[in-house]
Amino acid sequence: MENSTTPPPTKDDDNDDIDPYSYQDPLPPTLRENDHFLLHFADGRQLFAQALTKWKCSKGFVPCKINKRTYHTHDLIGLPYGTVLEVGNDRGLIPLPEGEDLLPSSDDVLDVIQSSSVDVKNGSSIDTNATANNNKSTNSINNKQDKVTEGVAHNDNRNLIDDNKSQKLTQSCVSKLQSTSDGSAIVAAMISNSSTFGSKTAFSQAKYVKRKQMKYQPRCRIVRITPSTLCSALHLKDPRKISNLRDDTLGQLLSNANICGGSRVLIFDNAVQGLITTSCTRRMGGYGSVFSLYSGQQPSYLDHVVMKMNFTIGEKQSLKWVNLGEVFGDYDEKAIQTKSLCDPNTGELIDVEKRDRESMVWPTPLQPHTLDYVKTDLMNDERKVNDFLARRCARFTRKLTRHSMLEIREMIDECLDKSEILDNTKKVEEDAKMDESTSTHVPRQCDSLIIATKYDPTATLFRLLPYLAPSCPFVIYHEFLEPLLETFHTLQNYYINDEDADDDNNKALNGISKKKAP
Repeated sequence: MENSTTPPPTKDDDNDDIDPYSYQDPLPPTLRENDHFLLHFADGRQLFAQALTKWKCSKGFVPCKINKRTYHTHDLIGLPYGTVLEVGNDRGLIPLPEGEDLLPSSDDVLDVIQSSSVDVKNGSSIDTNATANNNKSTNSINNKQDKVTEGVAHNDNRNLIDDNKSQKLTQSCVSKLQSTSDGSAIVAAMISNSSTFGSKTAFSQAKYVKRKQMKYQPRCRIVRITPSTLCSALHLKDPRKISNLRDDTLGQLLSNANICGGSRVLIFDNAVQGLITTSCTRRMGGYGSVFSLYSGQQPSYLDHVVMKMNFTIGEKQSLKWVNLGEVFGDYDEKAIQTKSLCDPNTGELIDVEKRDRESMVWPTPLQPHTLDYVKTDLMNDERKVNDFLARRCARFTRKLTRHSMLEIREMIDECLDKSEILDNTKKVEEDAKMDESTSTHVPRQCDSLIIATKYDPTATLFRLLPYLAPSCPFVIYHEFLEPLLETFHTLQNYYINDEDADDDNNKALNGISKKKAP
C-alpha cells in the first residue's frame, strides 16, 4: 500500500543499529501504482492524474479527465517519466516512442497527405481532390528554410477572406474521422480540403498546422510531481488559493529558512494550501521533524495538495500535524486538561489511542464482525472482498503509524521555552518547586520557523517565537507588502533598541500577542 516496495533489511544479531530509512527507495524513474503525476500539454495546460488499476465512479473521483472525458490510467503504470502520450478518443492514452515531442512534426503530416487515399464522405479516408491545389503548399513547408534564406515571398495573405467557406469538410465528416482515424489523419484531411492553404505564406501554414494539431492531435507528457512542478501547477490553476506563490519564491523560502535533513521545522502555511509543508517534507527526505499547524478537525488541503507528493514511509513519519489550539491556546488550561487524563491512583498519563495502537500486532487479524460481513451475500464477489480487505489494510496501516493527540502535544511542548511565556511564569515556578525535573528541563526548540498565513503576521510571529531556538532563521511570506512592512518595523522598534529596555519590550510584545493573536 505504500510507495516503497523494497523490503526492509533483516535485523541480524551482529548489527542492532540499522537506519530505519536506509532501505527507502530513491525517487523512482517509472510511474507506479497509486502514484500521482502531472500531464503537461502543448497549449500550457497542466492536469493532475493518478495511476490506478481500477476505480469507482460512484465516489466522484476519476484518475484522469481531459476535455470532459475520462481516461483509464492502468496502462501508464511502468512508463518512465517524460513519456509523451497521444490522447485518443476511443483508444485512451497512447504512449509514443522515445524522442517524440508534444507537437508532431509537419513532415509527418505531409507524409500522411501524400500517402493517404481515404474517402472522407464515409468517414474512413481523406478527400484528395484538393491535393493538386496544395502541391504548392507542400513545397513551401518542405522548403521553408530555403525561402527564408533567399528572402523571396512566393505567397501572401492579401487575398484571404475569413468567410468560413475555405474548408470543404463539414462537422459531420470531422466527427466520423474522429471515430475512425487518428489525429494525424484528421489534420491531413483538414489541410487537403482547405482551398486557401496553398496560397498562404510558409509562416501562416505553420501556424495553421500547429493549431489543428493542438485541437485534433493533442499530446501530453508525464511529469513527476515535485515541489517546483506542484507549485507551478497550482499557480496556473488558481494563484489566489496559494497567495500567488511562485516556484522561485518557494525556493527562496526554503533556502532562507535553511531547510535540511535532521532539522526541526515549525510551519504555519494555511494561506498557501500546505505547499511549504509539502516542500519541506520532501526536501528533508524523512530525516528530522516537520510540525505543521492547521485549524479545524483536519487540514483541508491534505488530500488535494499534500498527498499528491507521493511521500515515502519515512517522509510520512517525519510530518506531524499540530492543531492551532496546541500552540495558540492557553498553556495553563492545556496543562490542566493533560493532568485530568492521568490515572488518579498511579498518576500515570493514560493515552487511550497509543495504548490501542501498541496492543495491535501486524498483520492484524480480522475481528469477528468483520469476518461475518465478509461472509454475507453482499461480498459474494472475490473482487469486492479484495477491495474491502485492501481498504481495511490501509485503515489499520494509518492507525499503526499516526501519532496520538497526547504524543503530538508532548512533541510540541518540548519545542517551547516556557520561560518566555510571561503569563505563565508564576505557574512554571510553582511547578518547578513541585517537580524537580522541571528545573532541569532543556527545551529542544525548532531550528526554523516559516509563516505564510492570512492572519496578522506580527502577532503570529510573536506567539511562535518561543518555539524557535536562538539565532535560528524565521521566514514570513505574505501576499501583500504592507503586513510585512508592519512586522519589520515592529521588530526594529522592539529588538534593535537599547539593551536596558528589554523588560519593557517583552511586556509590549506580550501585550501585542494578546490583542492580535488569531
